[in-house]
Amino acid sequence: MKKSLSIMVAALWLGLAISSCTHQPAQLLALEITSPQSKSQVTIDVMTVSGIVSPPQATVMVNGQEVELAEDGAFSTTVELDYGENTITVSATVAVQETVTKTVTITRLLALEITSPEDNAEVMLSPIIVSGTVSDPLASVTVNDREVSVVDDGTFSTPVELDYVKNTIVISAVVEGQEPVTKTVTVSRVLVLELTSPQYRVEVTNGQATITGIVAPPLATVTVNGQEVEVAGDGTFSTTVELDYGKNTISVRATDPVTKTVTIIRLLTLELTSPQDKEEVSENQITVSGTVSDPLATVTVNDSEVEVAEGGTFSTTAELDYGENIIIVSAIAEGQEPVTKTVTITRVLALELTSPQDKEEVSENQITVSGTVSDPLATVTVNDGEVELAEDGTFSTTVELDYGENTIAVSAVVEGQQPVNKTVMVRYISPE
Repeated sequence: MKKSLSIMVAALWLGLAISSCTHQPAQLLALEITSPQSKSQVTIDVMTVSGIVSPPQATVMVNGQEVELAEDGAFSTTVELDYGENTITVSATVAVQETVTKTVTITRLLALEITSPEDNAEVMLSPIIVSGTVSDPLASVTVNDREVSVVDDGTFSTPVELDYVKNTIVISAVVEGQEPVTKTVTVSRVLVLELTSPQYRVEVTNGQATITGIVAPPLATVTVNGQEVEVAGDGTFSTTVELDYGKNTISVRATDPVTKTVTIIRLLTLELTSPQDKEEVSENQITVSGTVSDPLATVTVNDSEVEVAEGGTFSTTAELDYGENIIIVSAIAEGQEPVTKTVTITRVLALELTSPQDKEEVSENQITVSGTVSDPLATVTVNDGEVELAEDGTFSTTVELDYGENTIAVSAVVEGQQPVNKTVMVRYISPE
């Protein structure tokens, strides 16, 4: 009897142990709302609600409507929003566990933005265009208590007449049952005088300046240096003013009165187009050319006056010595300081050999040596023997050759300068 009882107790404990090893606890129900954030303020009429639930076999309701779950338990749906505060309730249920509920509160607002004009803007003309955007195209929008049309995307635009000086523009938007949203901008209409040309302080080279600008209203009287000028229907005006050398102050005035002044400094300019500074040449003359801004100016090249064409251009020749030559070009207008440009030109003696070619091979015992020197008054020697120069600086002579390599040295020199040397090697070979 005792033995049978012991066996029964052991079997019972074994069964409990096996049951304890094979039983798994149920997964706890978890719910998270990832969007929107609670207490958010929005201007849209439909809000996306998204989140995730675990386990994914749970049932999720958003404001009492069941939503579809993805395999990982994620969900997303949309909720219509009323103006003001909206409470969104999300709940999740699963068998044998209590329902989990989360809520978020979203406030829908009516938004009004003014895109034009900017607050405290100053304008010249009337009317001015008032434009903006309202978040709900069904809203009623008024500008200075006058209702304006709103298009499907919520934009609106309307003209507003302005008085002189300060104007307050009130823009209001409202939807039924809500407090209106109001924006205010201040716009000043003023008598405006603007100079479009020249800039406040400029430097010019010609004897006249064109003064242009705009005045608003266009009925204003405009004077330039005391002389009335014609104003076009759009308020623009243009006139020319004679300039003296140096500083010229130009006063532009509108009748309110509004006065603008500009300072124009007229300068005499001198530009050299030829020659280039530090140029090396072999001729005994060089052409000096350029442009002066005033064709009535006096231009000198190395103290010799040159003729100036109507366009201000000039051209002359300057004699060159061997070595460094300084050419000074100066321009002056009456009562002004001269403008000076200086270039340095170096004259060199040039020697060119036309025959023979270096390392040339010949089968005769004589060869003709010929070439050109830039100065026909130079002394030219070939292998220390002076040769005669033609008027154009060319020369030619014959040289006796020895068998094998022959070095032919050609030298040109003018008084007071270093000689210019050229060397060629000629090989005399036996005829076959």
